[in-house]
Amino acid sequence: MSNNAPGSWGPQQGPGQWPQQPGPPGPFGSGPYGGPPPQPQPPRTGNAGLAVLAGVGAMLVAAGLYGVIVKSMEIQSTWFGVGVAALIAFAVGRVGGADPVLPVVATVLALLGVVLGQLTALTLSGADELDISVLDVLTDYGSDLMRGWKDGLEFFDFLVFGFAGVAAFGITKSVGEK
Repeated sequence: MSNNAPGSWGPQQGPGQWPQQPGPPGPFGSGPYGGPPPQPQPPRTGNAGLAVLAGVGAMLVAAGLYGVIVKSMEIQSTWFGVGVAALIAFAVGRVGGADPVLPVVATVLALLGVVLGQLTALTLSGADELDISVLDVLTDYGSDLMRGWKDGLEFFDFLVFGFAGVAAFGITKSVGEK
């Protein structure tokens, strides 16, 4: 093959000739490796108001499940509180995104959810023992129910609250940043 034989890039330059000149720019501008780097993805934004509503809905569902499970099993576990917190935190973080206030909101909702779950379990137990409806327990014995719940608080209950709060904060922050 001679020096002037055409190759895939055209004929080679001989001595004393000008080197090959660059062509016109491409349709997307010129840059290294065929064009400019791609634009970064915009940060994910969420709706904080809708996230709070989703958290309240998840709190009510989780509190009801917590109460039914604790009443039917007649045992309380720290994992039930963490489960309530996880459900609420996932809903808030998924809908709300990376808003820095939402982990605090999810923590408050998780603590309220655990309290409502414990009150639901007490209400169901009271209705079962007194052989009356749940609505009658709430309307006729509501103050006794609250007094009994406050008097029955033990160290274990505060552990449940602590684990639920920490789990809600961490899960909301983690899910919101993804």
